[in-house]
Amino acid sequence: MMALLETTAEKATLAALLLGISGGLTGVFVVSRRMALTGDMLSHAVLPGVVAGLLWSPDRNPLVVLACAVAAGLLGTGLLMALMRTTKLKPDAALGVVLSVFFAAGIAMISKWKPGGVNAYLFGQAAAISDADLWMLAATTGVIALGTTLGFRVLTVASFDPRHARLLGIRVGWVDRIFFIVLAASVVVAMQAVGVVLVSALLVTPAVAAGRVTRDLAAQACWACGFGVIGSIAGVQLSLLKTGLPTGPLMALSLATVLAFAILFGIRDGVVWRWFRARRLKQRIDRENVLKAVWSFIEDREGGVVGLEELARKMRENLESVRTRGARLVAEGEAEWTSSGSALLLTVPGRRRAAEIVRKHRLWELYLTRRADYAPDHVHDDADRAEHWISEENVRRLAEVLENPEEDPHGRKIPRGTGEEGK
Repeated sequence: MMALLETTAEKATLAALLLGISGGLTGVFVVSRRMALTGDMLSHAVLPGVVAGLLWSPDRNPLVVLACAVAAGLLGTGLLMALMRTTKLKPDAALGVVLSVFFAAGIAMISKWKPGGVNAYLFGQAAAISDADLWMLAATTGVIALGTTLGFRVLTVASFDPRHARLLGIRVGWVDRIFFIVLAASVVVAMQAVGVVLVSALLVTPAVAAGRVTRDLAAQACWACGFGVIGSIAGVQLSLLKTGLPTGPLMALSLATVLAFAILFGIRDGVVWRWFRARRLKQRIDRENVLKAVWSFIEDREGGVVGLEELARKMRENLESVRTRGARLVAEGEAEWTSSGSALLLTVPGRRRAAEIVRKHRLWELYLTRRADYAPDHVHDDADRAEHWISEENVRRLAEVLENPEEDPHGRKIPRGTGEEGK
């Protein structure tokens, strides 16, 4: 496969693809375990191991560099755990201590011995990736993908509820150790593309972006891989345009752009979608309030026609606002204008919907007075809010609990059910 990749751009693009997959899969569990800072600590803690590997193997044998870096990462993780167990340091303080000590040791080693090729690990240089590095990256990505697929349920349980995992017979300690080894290996293979300082962006950013799209962890893993691939390849392509900028920062910025789009347009809780849902909810509540106000006129009136002026007085709003809301009812097929355009007439669906809203309101008022000891004159505001979110199933249960009442606490008739006007 590597022989078919003749140009630096092709090799760098393949490396970005593999990094996006490995970083996305690993990052989902890093974020779900709330270990984002731990990933950052590991990216700094492996630096002494990388330098040691380069000194031991001047020809930059990727296996030697990987082994030394993973050993340094595990040593840093062990020191972190020891500090948290034997001292009163908070986790963030312990992370800061380990990160600074190991990174300082790595920088000191670089200043003392000046190993060749270390700049690629510090700042990221996709163009410097050799065939041997690609093979190592492909093998590491394959192991991560296979291990994540086969052990997904074990990793999920151990990540979210270690106590329950132990009850199921899962050896959480060994799962954590293996996860840290894989995480350290993932950090090392990513370092040459994005650099030691920014490797955490490859782990955390795609996973965070995936969390804005879905709650399902398996789906998050797929989305994180996709986001990681897109951001990584975009960063590599930008760095190949002779911008004079290293690969690492451009990949991190590309991933940040992906995250910004996920924050804005994520279908789970993106800003745009939340605004859209809030707007739809407000429009529905406004429409239901108008229907309820119209019902208050027509339940004791022949004909069912309600003038806009009297509706405006009832709702304490100006005429234009009420006309706009009336137009929305007409657009929804729940009302019709009279020939003069100064009054509304509810259609059959509109009368049905109005009856449902009023039924919810009055049943809730009665429930509060009978079961929660509210005074009859203190239930209106609560019922105004509740009428918009009570489901039809809960309305039926509420009616059963109250033994299918016919009147609310104020003596007003309660509509009998969906599709019935209660007249």
